[in-house]
Amino acid sequence: MSTLIRYRFNTMCADSPGRDWYWRVILERDDGFEEVLVKELQVNVPSFSRQDDMPVVGRKYHMACVGRLRVEGDVGIIDP
Repeated sequence: MSTLIRYRFNTMCADSPGRDWYWRVILERDDGFEEVLVKELQVNVPSFSRQDDMPVVGRKYHMACVGRLRVEGDVGIIDP
C-alpha cells in the first residue's frame, strides 16, 4: 500500500554511527510516526515540498512523496 513519505537531510548525521546516516525518512503509522535513517536515498516517484508540525521537534520542512519504502542495506528506496 502506498503512503505519504516525508524525507529530509539529517542535520545530526555527524552524531550518527559512522557519521554518514544522511537521510531521515518519516513514515506515518497508526500509532504515530516512524523514522528510518539511511545513508543513501533513491526516490523513484514524483516529489513535492511540505511543511509539517512534528511532535516534539516542532515545524520541519520536508520533501514528500507517495510510495513504498524498502531498505536494502544502508540504502532507502521509494517506489510507487
